[in-house]
Amino acid sequence: SQYAGPKGYGFTEALQRARQPYRFRNAMLGLGLFGFVTAVYTYSIMAVKQDDLSDIEVPDLPEAKPKDAEQ
Repeated sequence: SQYAGPKGYGFTEALQRARQPYRFRNAMLGLGLFGFVTAVYTYSIMAVKQDDLSDIEVPDLPEAKPKDAEQ
């Protein structure tokens, strides 16, 4: 193939020229996706931090029975 290097891998000049029109668009899409994911993650963390769980009653631990009393 004209896009494969002599060893079958690597970026040849033809491949670099073929990819050039898409570099800017791909970079902008990557930045947009990164920003969206970061915003969702930040919102989720902030939403969870607001809940202090003070309205939930914690039950008392059951009393442990001594092992000698079972025999």
